[in-house]
Amino acid sequence: TVLLSWEKGGQVERGQGELKRLFDRIFHIDIHKDSCYIDATGINTDGIDLKEEVRAMAKRIEGVTEKILACAKEEFLTNGYENASLRVIAEKAGYTKSVIYIRYPDKESLYRSLVEPVADGLCDFLQSALNGFQSLSGEEQKANEKDYADGGFPRFIAYIYEHFDIFKILLTSGETQIYQEFLHKLVDTACTTRFIEQTHNDAFSSGRLTPELAHILSCAFYSGVFEVVIHDMPQEKANEHVSRLRRFYNAGWRTIFEGEAVGC
Repeated sequence: TVLLSWEKGGQVERGQGELKRLFDRIFHIDIHKDSCYIDATGINTDGIDLKEEVRAMAKRIEGVTEKILACAKEEFLTNGYENASLRVIAEKAGYTKSVIYIRYPDKESLYRSLVEPVADGLCDFLQSALNGFQSLSGEEQKANEKDYADGGFPRFIAYIYEHFDIFKILLTSGETQIYQEFLHKLVDTACTTRFIEQTHNDAFSSGRLTPELAHILSCAFYSGVFEVVIHDMPQEKANEHVSRLRRFYNAGWRTIFEGEAVGC
């Protein structure tokens, strides 16, 4: 275990193990003393940024980051974003707050490190599916739209339930900025635009659809999908509800795409 803390004066206490070998390489440390000192800039006479080297070295210590993230997940799930305590996270992980600050400068960066890889994975999954659909010709898209979505959405829901706790945090912790970033990344109105162009639909030219309305409808749909997480639905029931939600939205989209043909 390596315990170290950065204080205002730039003090490093008890660099041990691999970190101590790093210090010894950069400047002389008396192994019989408990501490060593560097100036407040963290730069030694060779121009090496000691703080950055120590941070990089500390991040490679096996198991520490994983334990911090596991305890952070528990804390954010229990207390939400605003009330989550870095001190509590550190104590549950068995470290001091300084071990967290070596890796994450503040609570937001820790939160992002926890939720963004999972959120980005869902966006990447959806984008890959959309890219496959868009590689079809316009006629193929019209003929296979339902089958393509029917095959993809159960996998979409399965990914959410594989990472249920992270999505629960993202959706219910009270932190809104990162969630909005995620939702806007997830909503791909460009796909709708390309579908309309490739199928020679007049939804835009007729005024039945605008980019703003496409964005609103897509955000509303995915917000509805995420209700299954907010309400802790079992996965099987979530698939049933999302299937009904899709049928509801498909009927609405049909009035936009087909216009007078369906009474719009």
